[in-house]
Amino acid sequence: MKKLICILTALLLPVVAIPAQEDAVVVLEFASDLSQIQVLDRNDFEVEIFFGIGLSPGDRIITGDSAAELRMEPNGSIIRLAPGTTLSIDTLQGHQEQRENAATLRSGRARLVAARSATRDNRYVLRTPALVAGVRGTDFALAVIPASEGADSTEEAFVFDGEVFVTALASGEEVFLTAGQGIAAGDEPFLPQEWGAERIEDFQRDIQFEQLDPEAVPGLEPDEPPAPAVVEAPPPEPPPAPPPAEPAPGAGDRFFGTLAEITGLHVGSVTINRQTWGQVVFLPQITVGDLALAFYLPFTYQTNLFDPEDWYQPEGNNEWSFGTDQDWSGDPQGAMADVATDLALKIRYIQYRDQGAPFFFKMGNLSTFTIGQGLLMRNYANDTEFPAVRRLGFNIGVDRTAWGLEAFVNDLIAPNIFGGRLYFRPAAPVIPAAVGFSAVTDIHPAGAINRDSAEGDELFGATREADPVFISVATDLDVPVLRGDALSLTGFIEAGALVPYVRTSTEYEDRPVSSGTKTNAMVDFQSGNLRNYGWTTGVRGDLLFFDFRLAYQYWDGTFRPGFYGPNYDRLRGTYAAETIAYLSNTEAREYKGSNMGVQGELGATLFDALRLGAGYLWPWEVTPSGSWVPSPEDELRLFFALREGVIPLGIGAGLEYRRRYFAPSLGRWSGYSRGDLFDVHTTLDGYLSYPLTDFISIVGRVSTAALRDAEGDLVYGSDGRPRMAPTITIQTEIGLK
Repeated sequence: MKKLICILTALLLPVVAIPAQEDAVVVLEFASDLSQIQVLDRNDFEVEIFFGIGLSPGDRIITGDSAAELRMEPNGSIIRLAPGTTLSIDTLQGHQEQRENAATLRSGRARLVAARSATRDNRYVLRTPALVAGVRGTDFALAVIPASEGADSTEEAFVFDGEVFVTALASGEEVFLTAGQGIAAGDEPFLPQEWGAERIEDFQRDIQFEQLDPEAVPGLEPDEPPAPAVVEAPPPEPPPAPPPAEPAPGAGDRFFGTLAEITGLHVGSVTINRQTWGQVVFLPQITVGDLALAFYLPFTYQTNLFDPEDWYQPEGNNEWSFGTDQDWSGDPQGAMADVATDLALKIRYIQYRDQGAPFFFKMGNLSTFTIGQGLLMRNYANDTEFPAVRRLGFNIGVDRTAWGLEAFVNDLIAPNIFGGRLYFRPAAPVIPAAVGFSAVTDIHPAGAINRDSAEGDELFGATREADPVFISVATDLDVPVLRGDALSLTGFIEAGALVPYVRTSTEYEDRPVSSGTKTNAMVDFQSGNLRNYGWTTGVRGDLLFFDFRLAYQYWDGTFRPGFYGPNYDRLRGTYAAETIAYLSNTEAREYKGSNMGVQGELGATLFDALRLGAGYLWPWEVTPSGSWVPSPEDELRLFFALREGVIPLGIGAGLEYRRRYFAPSLGRWSGYSRGDLFDVHTTLDGYLSYPLTDFISIVGRVSTAALRDAEGDLVYGSDGRPRMAPTITIQTEIGLK
């Protein structure tokens, strides 16, 4: 045990401090007494503060007996906090693809002067426990006033300039405030009030800016009036009539404002299984506080949109039947399952906060998911073949100061893959190092092999008969060495193993494979040596606008780092067959060697507009004779994303290419050819968008998907790998937002 501790210490201590910066932050610009300011991160660890420190989503600032002034970068909005104020940063627009700036005022007073952009796409939400204020550009303030002798606690909002929608969370009532108007959470009726000078003066106490200048906030300068036309001898004009009073917003304004926030529409064509379909997709989206709900309502048809018999029916299921095409008297359970499946397929996601929050959950599309340090599961996605295959995944997590947990299911409709991690920070909050224990299981990987493929291949047939279960376990340690907006570095180490369980005895090449837990897959009981395991150690962090990861990996047998990766759903049947072949002859020569590799990744975010990066796994094998030879299991990843509106014509674009066995395919060795650069080991996802108006764009997308038959089963080629086909989508995307 002492030897293991020494090894871990030696691996994790010699790390180098490298700075980092998020793409969107809130910067502390001024405090009347810096010693009275306290900043806590999302794990309630206190952060050392200084002028210029950047706050990220999850951070909380407490002003104590000092006022503070903050600037939001890069948009230039400013915030004034009165003494005795607690403000949490929830989301920042552009940070991890968030679409709005949101914060929660837990106590005290806060004033926000919100910047307007040329495209008017800046969005702000400021909350209290009882009120939500939503704006795009204005000068307003909120207050959470605690109860005092003779007075109850109250929460108030007031607009200095501009317009604000304020919602009472308890009743759901919404009002529209303009300059000079305010409201309190307990007002009955809940209507805008014209505040008097005395009340305004009392309200704005301690929230007048001292250092930052509201007039310098982008987009708030008054428009210059046009130059008067020059005419000769103008006739005398009658005095102008006073302008009509601006009408108050009516019910229609509120309806269309709400519609603009929740509605989207895609119209175009999509290629699925090498067949082109027409498609109309409605995309309603609702956000209430931290809870977001998005629907996916597709009508995918061959020739006639209005003929349900002509609609796309994956696995023979008409997802719009809701049980009407089922035998309720003969199979009521099957009919109810059809209703539940059809309803579930209409949900793209339900999400409460983001991964890393004290509590979060998400149900629906899971575009990337990693457990622990990624040895067992890294960048797994249940939507790599969306929309051809749709799954309703589930992810939930709790992150407390001293402990946390996270759990995952790949598909609530047909669950097969389960995973989770329980971790502890025994020395928190002094030392935020975490020790974690992870497990992932696939209860039916052989289900990816269809009956026809099993009948024509001895190994596939034995695999379907054995019906194995994958059980993977790991333990990890991560140590945040440096933490901050301009500086971030974490060291990590993780070790794990794969232990298969075989449901039914079978044989392959006249060698038996017995049922039960196959501990002999992990331990050679004759020599006592471990096998079919792996470990990794390295560092990850940020440097200015760069983020990086560098790791050493070791693996043995059929185990491989990132076993549950982005292509796992396509390869699970192949992995099951490899496992049965291994169990039938664990002493085979191909399992005697060891594999090692160095994996590096580097990404950059430039000007909140361009995201690009690359990664590569360089592997090699040590043969039983001790020779070092190149291993074919390398992996290349390239990606970039360009935000719409940055370059001329407003074009937006993105591309991600991930390929395992890249060098063998490029060099035509180890059984691969250049024609395999887009085979089952490839993930390709690219798009190109051209905006016609502020809310209408022409978008083309291309990705790869495994071919499936009419029953939804994978179609395998003669090489034992699933066959692939491109998915091409060309759509007009309408988003009234």
